[in-house]
Amino acid sequence: MVIVAAISDSDQSREIAARADELARAFDDRLHLVHVTEETEYTRIVEKQSGTRETDTGSVEDNAAGRAAEGLDEVVSADYEVVGRVGNPGKKVVEYAAEVDARYIVIGGRSRSPVGKALFGSVTQSILLNADRPVVTLTTPE
Repeated sequence: MVIVAAISDSDQSREIAARADELARAFDDRLHLVHVTEETEYTRIVEKQSGTRETDTGSVEDNAAGRAAEGLDEVVSADYEVVGRVGNPGKKVVEYAAEVDARYIVIGGRSRSPVGKALFGSVTQSILLNADRPVVTLTTPE
């Protein structure tokens, strides 16, 4: 099976990757580090690159995923694959986990007040509500 870890450009990705690595090693599963580029960011990057989806080193989403995964090999000892997607992060992580039949999804989040959750959408909340498999959530204070 697969452990899916949702990573971003945040410092919390190190902790997410480390916890996902522990699970992958404990279950002898593969580890996939998934980074989702939001559509607006993707469009901005493509327009900046003269309208092409491909770069000299690969697709925009794969390059973004590779940048998000930089340095994570310091905390990951299992073999891993870096996966890039474009779209709504909550939706794309859940879709990818279903696609690879993930055992667990490992995500990060912030502890937020009920008002904060109501006013601002939460990728973490979206994944928790829509995933059809166990989700390990690592939180940091708001």
